[in-house]
Amino acid sequence: MSGLVRSILVAVASSALVLVGVTTARAAGVLSATPTTIAGATIDVTTPTASSPPGVSPEVYYDAATGTYYLYTTNIPTGVYTSTDGSNWTAVAGAAMPQGFDWSVVKMGAGDYRLYYSSMNPRVPATVSCSNQRKDFHYATSSDLLHWTAQPQILLDDIGCGVPHVLRKTDGSYLLYWNTITEKHGIHIATSPDGLTWTKLSGVIADDSDLVDPAPLQMPDGTFLMIGSTTGSGGSNQQLRILSSADGLTWSLRSSALYAPAGISVLDPSVELIGEQLRVWFGYTQGNDHSASRIASGLLTLKAGKVDTAKPAASSGKTLGPCTKAGVKVTKKGVTAVCTKVKGKLVWVVKA
Repeated sequence: MSGLVRSILVAVASSALVLVGVTTARAAGVLSATPTTIAGATIDVTTPTASSPPGVSPEVYYDAATGTYYLYTTNIPTGVYTSTDGSNWTAVAGAAMPQGFDWSVVKMGAGDYRLYYSSMNPRVPATVSCSNQRKDFHYATSSDLLHWTAQPQILLDDIGCGVPHVLRKTDGSYLLYWNTITEKHGIHIATSPDGLTWTKLSGVIADDSDLVDPAPLQMPDGTFLMIGSTTGSGGSNQQLRILSSADGLTWSLRSSALYAPAGISVLDPSVELIGEQLRVWFGYTQGNDHSASRIASGLLTLKAGKVDTAKPAASSGKTLGPCTKAGVKVTKKGVTAVCTKVKGKLVWVVKA
């Protein structure tokens, strides 16, 4: 082999190694959820317009086989939409949904889906202050993602404040995340081998009582990503938060908000990984008016940043204390907040 040929081969091999290194680094940043990659995470948001679907608690499921996005919203009535790009939605006429809200779709197999959801039980009083009646946890089945058949089994007879989200892990087991108040308010966890029989765990995610509305995702490398929101207590607007986990049980919460537009509440997110692109959908409304919420979307980018180990600062809602009775007023520093029920939750709302 001549010296010239050897030099050319070495140069090509070196270039290949550089390219492999770039690709690997990109994959590690984009497709791995760690305290480092969420520390630098950013979201590029497309705000809703008058034609965007109304409602809160969007659940988006992407069918890779057909390239179709399915959107289910909590609204009266429930909104069911499809899209080819995840941004422009068409309402589906004739879709059949069970009596419930706060949807969570899990694919079981080809043409086999489960829809987990909350449903009010009007015959039983609530066990927590955020609801007038107790919320049960149910599921329905479907072969086409549009026509759902409710199943008679009640999976949990008390889902507390609700907003459940089920994640089917790559090993076939299941994790359930939801909001409630036991010894502490926050996001709670349950585990299941089959998605039907659940074991509740103690404690709340990140030991944070202001964190709600879980939207979890298992990444290709086995790590876990979650987008949540804050409660909006104390008259503050709700913000999007971001977390990471190695096992889906112990979570690291970034101390700063992922998205907190001035004067706007953003809440009840849904997250999907489509190819190498992380997409997030969420409710978006002026102040804390959930009745005016429409569905916004954003592109999430994970990238290395400096990990802040400081505990997030307490929200203004915590200085006011828990909001447990509708109509109660509290004044702090000249600002009056009223305990108000919004979409089944008791939250502090600033009085104009």
